[in-house]
Amino acid sequence: MKYQSVLASLRRDAHLRTAEFLHYSGLLGTRRCLRTRVLGKDQVCVLGFHRVLSTEELSGCDSLPGMIMKQSTFSSLLEYVRHRYRVIGLEELESACSGFSKPRCLITFDDVWKDNYTRAFPWLARYRVPATVFLATGFIGGNIRFWVEQLIGAWKDPASRQKMLSSTRTLLERGAPSLDSLIERLKRMSAAKREGILKGLLPARGEGNHRGAVDEMLNWEEVAEMSAAGIDFGAHTVTHPLLTYEDDGTIERELRQAKQNLEARLKRNVRAFAYPNGEWDARVRGWVQATGYEYAFTTQAGWHRVGRDPHTIRRILLHEGNVTGQDGQFSPAMFNLTVARSD
Repeated sequence: MKYQSVLASLRRDAHLRTAEFLHYSGLLGTRRCLRTRVLGKDQVCVLGFHRVLSTEELSGCDSLPGMIMKQSTFSSLLEYVRHRYRVIGLEELESACSGFSKPRCLITFDDVWKDNYTRAFPWLARYRVPATVFLATGFIGGNIRFWVEQLIGAWKDPASRQKMLSSTRTLLERGAPSLDSLIERLKRMSAAKREGILKGLLPARGEGNHRGAVDEMLNWEEVAEMSAAGIDFGAHTVTHPLLTYEDDGTIERELRQAKQNLEARLKRNVRAFAYPNGEWDARVRGWVQATGYEYAFTTQAGWHRVGRDPHTIRRILLHEGNVTGQDGQFSPAMFNLTVARSD
């Protein structure tokens, strides 16, 4: 374990040094200039976020590290992006780019976290930056967290962790048992099958799987306030199943109900959808289009090219680990390398 930690530290150090060299040498800037101006690539950099937390909130959070960014990092990143990109709203996504020297950027958030309102929204409003938030409507105003956060919370208790390992030994099949491997295995099945397994692993409803103060969800009043301030909203299903593992009836129901719920509350047409966990296939994509969504966002890394399939839009997912330097602060070099590697 110590060897793995040292190796990971060395890899990150090498990655940081590479990022700083490419950034401060001007190579990344030159590459971006060539693609956006000289070669005329009509692309949009779609950034994906999940959670924005204060330093104090980090210790009480049960989300995976790849979903989290500190508020101080987010504010610095946002200030950097707004000066170097033309940040656009959803309505401009498919517009042809003409007369602008800056590359375009669309900011998105997934799930239904209250910190999108308490931590991210004030900075978006301060800098007058548009954003689109994709909501799993069944969690809005509720007391139950996503199953991953419930599992992570239970794992922190030694007795619960031992119970999980004993109960899922067959499920994990081979390899060293770990929380990450358990989560990944549980993702790769229908929601109904996973629910049956989780009932044997997690505390009964009302006995510890309710939300904590840090892991609260948005309520409809907060959604309405953000909407009135210009934040756009899209759907992220109702109950957040990975749609590729569900039958056609479930897929259609999740897509239609989420759209109807949002439109009834916001009194506006909901045009966009984000695939849970970014996963899709031809069948799921077909249902998304058939249920009236004009755009659908994946988590496949890359820039979106205008004119390409609007139902498989690529995004660059950002978190604390891929935009900060050795000092733990926002690093333009790391951010630019992350964006360039996805281009």
